[in-house]
Amino acid sequence: GGGARYPYPKHVWSPTGGWWAHPANWRSNTVITFAGIFAITYGVWTVSTDHCDAQTWLGSRNTP
Repeated sequence: GGGARYPYPKHVWSPTGGWWAHPANWRSNTVITFAGIFAITYGVWTVSTDHCDAQTWLGSRNTP
């Protein structure tokens, strides 16, 4: 679908792969990307919870 492929400049670089990109190792690239996203999210989450005072933002949930 989408019509015929047209000529495109070969010297243009794109971080997404350019026109009609189908890299052979897309699965490993996807796993590496999601592992990086998870690692960064975990790091931010950990630092955030270390610096958060739960007694102030939970409010009435902390009453005995």
